[in-house]
Amino acid sequence: VGTVSVGPPPQELQVLFDTSSGHVLLPHRACKSAACLEHRRYSPWESSTAMDMNSNGSQVQKDHRLATGVVSRDAVTIGYAQSDLGEGDAQSVLVRDSLCVGSGAGGQACVDLGLLAALSLQDVPFRAMPNDGIIGLGLESLAARPICSFFGRLLEGSRNVLPQFGFAFGADSGELHLGAHDTTKFAAPLRWFPVDHPEDGYWQVAVRAVRVGNFTV
Repeated sequence: VGTVSVGPPPQELQVLFDTSSGHVLLPHRACKSAACLEHRRYSPWESSTAMDMNSNGSQVQKDHRLATGVVSRDAVTIGYAQSDLGEGDAQSVLVRDSLCVGSGAGGQACVDLGLLAALSLQDVPFRAMPNDGIIGLGLESLAARPICSFFGRLLEGSRNVLPQFGFAFGADSGELHLGAHDTTKFAAPLRWFPVDHPEDGYWQVAVRAVRVGNFTV
């Protein structure tokens, strides 16, 4: 779990980094579900750059950055599962805004993208989650829309950034490195394998065999 900021001015939320999804899901300020009310929520009205948008990237209401009154807009319902908490749905609208990850010596990585702002979250699994939202690190095909792909938009808007990320886990905490990896954390030389079926969106590799001791299964 890490901290991100959305806006300006920055609104800080705690997020889970997830490799089995490709978009950013945050509870909307207008959400009244218990799973939203018991977490910090993102408020487009408090951001000077937020824009309500449809799935094709267009403004929901012409000449209005944020929609007012009764309007028709695109909505997205996604399912999310966590092994220890169960599975449930999030009903969301799309809001374009700037999201920044990181701080300190490593600096910040900021992305302009379409956020999934949840207007309704089911109790299972979202209510018991220690985090407010979820950032998907999967490939573009796992995102609700191309403009919603966190990793894709990060690469698109950055210069000289390698298409990779790295996790380093410690006894009490961990680190996420975007566009790079920390060689000081290696226990052995790094080996590269091609992503198998990248169109599926997962960071998966082909397993040719499994060796246990001197036996190949």
